[in-house]
Amino acid sequence: MSLETRRSSIPDLNLDEILDEEKVRYKRKGYGIIFSFIFTLSFFLILPEIIKYFFPRHIENEGQFEYFFFQVLHTGGFIFFNLIMYVIYHMEHPFFERYKINDRPWPWNNKNEDWNGMLKTSIKQLLFNHFIILPVLTSESILTGKSHFRTDCDSFPTTFELLAQILIFMLCEDFCFYWAHRFLHWDRIYPYIHKRHHLYINTVSIASEFAHPLEFILANIITTNIAPLALGKRCHTITIIIWVILRLGETTDGHCGYEFSWSPYRLIPFSGSSEYHNFHHLNYKGNYASFFSIWDRLCGTVNKQYVEFIKKKVELSKGYDELKKKLDKEYNEKRQKLDDTYEEFDKVKDKKD
Repeated sequence: MSLETRRSSIPDLNLDEILDEEKVRYKRKGYGIIFSFIFTLSFFLILPEIIKYFFPRHIENEGQFEYFFFQVLHTGGFIFFNLIMYVIYHMEHPFFERYKINDRPWPWNNKNEDWNGMLKTSIKQLLFNHFIILPVLTSESILTGKSHFRTDCDSFPTTFELLAQILIFMLCEDFCFYWAHRFLHWDRIYPYIHKRHHLYINTVSIASEFAHPLEFILANIITTNIAPLALGKRCHTITIIIWVILRLGETTDGHCGYEFSWSPYRLIPFSGSSEYHNFHHLNYKGNYASFFSIWDRLCGTVNKQYVEFIKKKVELSKGYDELKKKLDKEYNEKRQKLDDTYEEFDKVKDKKD
């Protein structure tokens, strides 16, 4: 099937529907939106200060520092986020389970033997990607002894610089990831590379970086690092640390199988979500973007089933709002009648007195 045919088979949402979807998405967050703001502010205001405090004051070999530090950061961050999700998964606490995006059982609760085999395959692939592919790709810095980014303590990034560069990274990564991901779904190459990632039909957090080595290079490493490398010494290493943590957290959140109301990633207007990406895994087509849904909207690749799902949610939300207005109106009318009755009663009572 050609890209044009595929494009025309997946309908777009018009502007009104997109705005309705955004209203429903923010409304569903409820009080979780407050915690989203707290997490976001903490991430960009407090975490950088903590990193600055522990940042080494003297680095003899910048290349070695960059090489080993980012190996530990990438792999350690991936393990850290997955350990958190492991606890959440196995607690099966109602507080967390209410955010589960579907009613399907977790794979380890459904077909345990199949899951054990899948887990072993995933761990082998992850070990190869993290301890063979990643070190080779980043070996330039250790060979040259030079860092791609600033490492001095006199030019720590300001909050404005940090936010501006992170926004650039997000926009660039989202654009590059969309087209890399869409390319990997090209029928001629999909069975040989990206199909491995789609062995997870219902996603869990460990699936976030489970990928064929070529996909790991193209869609994970290159898309994440292209903007930082382009800016080079304009970026401080602290900004890159924040960016790597942010990106690892986002891909974990997008694959975890929960739609947490407090997720800071869903504060972003027109963002994707765990639901958004899960429809991609369920149907193999559409919803290719990472941080935002903009390129899927513009290029007509929003998943058809997802569009129908969102329309139903919007209709339910509108129906709920209309019902609430109707009930509020009836309540106010009855309350007014009751008040009028009491007022008449008081007048009669005063006349008798």
